[in-house]
Amino acid sequence: MKKVGKFVSYTDQVYREIKGAIISQDIQPKETIQERSIAEQLGVSRTPVREALKKLEYEGWLETIPWKGVVVKDVEMQDMVEVFQCRLANEGFVVRLVAPIITNDQIEDLMAIQTKMNEIKFDSPQEFIHEDRHFHMYLAQLTNNRRLIQFLDHLSDQMIRLGIKVISDRSRIHETLAEHQAIIDALRERSSEKAYTAVETHMNRTEERLLSMIKEGGDK
Repeated sequence: MKKVGKFVSYTDQVYREIKGAIISQDIQPKETIQERSIAEQLGVSRTPVREALKKLEYEGWLETIPWKGVVVKDVEMQDMVEVFQCRLANEGFVVRLVAPIITNDQIEDLMAIQTKMNEIKFDSPQEFIHEDRHFHMYLAQLTNNRRLIQFLDHLSDQMIRLGIKVISDRSRIHETLAEHQAIIDALRERSSEKAYTAVETHMNRTEERLLSMIKEGGDK
């Protein structure tokens, strides 16, 4: 994490730095958050750190455990199920809405993201996940529905953290690219139903892989 400046409120900057460290797993699940240490790293007092931690706990990134303090909340199976239910409901709606109106130039923009993902697929897992987020958020932005975009943006932050887990399996990288291509192909046909089916397949396969990884981890 880096020291914060003065142009945005200290609390907001501290919030972003801590959240970013959790998403990138620089701060690991179940790791205890030390207010004093964070404040020293970021060059601020403990007050904005405390306020940022409260916000992150409210959003479900952190939890308070008696006798231990504030810790990074690990991803649980119920969290996974809820995130994917919300994603399918909303991203399925997105492609149904976008398919009839998407332009050829916008499809080419999606292909450009796809090409970049293919180029970096094994070089930088975090960059791959960020481009995956870019792919899905680009589609959301085509709806021009600000509330929908904001909601999916919040879900995408959680998916970056989950996505880093799942692409540790290289076969999932190839599957993701193929599933994205199926979405693009359906949009090229301007078919709302095919686009929805492609998104549903993409979500279900990602969820299945992540749930499997969580179960395997729980058995060890």
